[in-house]
Amino acid sequence: MKKIVLSMLLASIGLVASEGTVPYKSGLLLPPQADKIYEKECTHCHGKDGKQTGFEGSSRVTYSEIAGMDTAEVAKTLKEYRGGVKSKDYQQLNKYGYGALMRSVTADLSWDEIDAVAKYVNGLK
Repeated sequence: MKKIVLSMLLASIGLVASEGTVPYKSGLLLPPQADKIYEKECTHCHGKDGKQTGFEGSSRVTYSEIAGMDTAEVAKTLKEYRGGVKSKDYQQLNKYGYGALMRSVTADLSWDEIDAVAKYVNGLK
């Protein structure tokens, strides 16, 4: 039994080492890596530079640029989308009809991760 566990452990270490970097996963109590979170969760809609305001070929989906937005405003908005806090400041938000989409994106993020992403968005100028 010990040989099986040891071989599985070595195989998993080999897989991680072959990728070159350890993948970031929200909720693992690691220091927040805002760039990786943004790339994974935000670039599809907002683009790598935070300046995308819609999807190519769709005139129905539009929104403002997020690059350079105030850190506190971004954090508050993301926390409102996430919901789950008893405070009246953070009730679930359905701003511009994107409530369900944004809730799914922010649901697994910790408050520290949201704050880190907000700071990262502010730096996208």
